[in-house]
Amino acid sequence: MNVTEKTYPYLSSPIYYGSLENGLRVVLIPKKEFHETYAIMTVNVGSLDSIFTTVDNLDKSHPVGIAHFLEHKLFETAEGDDIVQEFARYGATANAYTSFHQTSYFFSTTGELRQPLDLLQKMVRETHFTEESVEREKEIITQEIEMYADDPDHRLYLGILKCLYPNTALAEDIAGTRDSIREISAAILQESFQQFYKPNRMTLVVMGDIDIHEVFEWITANQAGDQTIEEEQRVTPHVKKEAVSEHGRESWGVALPKLAIGLRGNDLISPGKEQYYRICLSFLLSMLIGRTSKRYQTLYETNKIDHSLSFHVEVQQGYHFVVVTGDTAEPITLSSQLRKALLNFERDEDVTQEHFQILKNQMYGEFIRSLNSLEFTVAYFVTYFSETESIFDIPELLTSLTLEEVVEVGRRFIGQCDMTDFMIFPK
Repeated sequence: MNVTEKTYPYLSSPIYYGSLENGLRVVLIPKKEFHETYAIMTVNVGSLDSIFTTVDNLDKSHPVGIAHFLEHKLFETAEGDDIVQEFARYGATANAYTSFHQTSYFFSTTGELRQPLDLLQKMVRETHFTEESVEREKEIITQEIEMYADDPDHRLYLGILKCLYPNTALAEDIAGTRDSIREISAAILQESFQQFYKPNRMTLVVMGDIDIHEVFEWITANQAGDQTIEEEQRVTPHVKKEAVSEHGRESWGVALPKLAIGLRGNDLISPGKEQYYRICLSFLLSMLIGRTSKRYQTLYETNKIDHSLSFHVEVQQGYHFVVVTGDTAEPITLSSQLRKALLNFERDEDVTQEHFQILKNQMYGEFIRSLNSLEFTVAYFVTYFSETESIFDIPELLTSLTLEEVVEVGRRFIGQCDMTDFMIFPK
């Protein structure tokens, strides 16, 4: 295994980056005197990969929700049991989740590490589902879809994405739809597994009070059976851009109206600049509508908003967007006010050097404190890890970042974006 040791001035121990001959990337993050160890295996396949193009230029299409369905079925053992029980026998707690572009399997333990670590690698290497077990799973996932459909905040977020990215996988629930789930079979799941579940599409991260050399040896031994380097599949998420839907509306069983404002980016982001871009937009939104802004305080004191007002910045190669959400008695008026503020951000009284410095100090402190959570650190790490950057570069980025850079990114993004809103009103 090729291993690179990288030190960061704010960390007491280096972080170790390795790669195996089969393409698996390994990252070990020592945390001395921590009783818990956390490990996560992330596969570069998510809900957007239901439509993809291979290196052979073959267009493939799978039902929406297949990545999430496959995540469920990889917990099935050869005996038809739940692999969670096997993790539990080793004193570990296991789970998984699927996002737009990744599927991650993880466990935490305060006991012996090697056995659950071997089991984690095994579960993404084998499939044991049958047509019968797939049919049973359809009922479970359909219930999950229905449960999320009854969540007003989930409906709000999905509603604004439907407005921003109509007729794309981004506009669909990560779990799929009732109709798409019915189309999934054991054969389709197996095809998806063979397409995406390869070591060179995976990253394994282990964090805790670990012996670096010992853990690297364990992983190398476990992966020794698969030393074939296969060419990386060229996966192209089909996030096409149709005209955004203006002013989406829905009536639901809510006590107070809900508002979502969406901004779809149309400017180009250079590869390796995603983290920089995301942080710049986060600063801009924080200055305009964050809790340290005068606008937030005024809206809150006049009962126009409550503490639910927040924003989310998503930046990936191929798509990027901002979503602002909140509960308000006056969603139409608030949408107009916030959209106007976003469009005129350069003249905003809160976009100042003093405010920017306050937020820099706040973000730096929050990031350092977050490293005390193994679960947060590892999940955050794999979400934004690439060949050129990781979350551990954030402090250096924060130190050097200027207000002028934030404003310039804002000009590019807001100046070229498509903007719309989505509202849920009480029935």
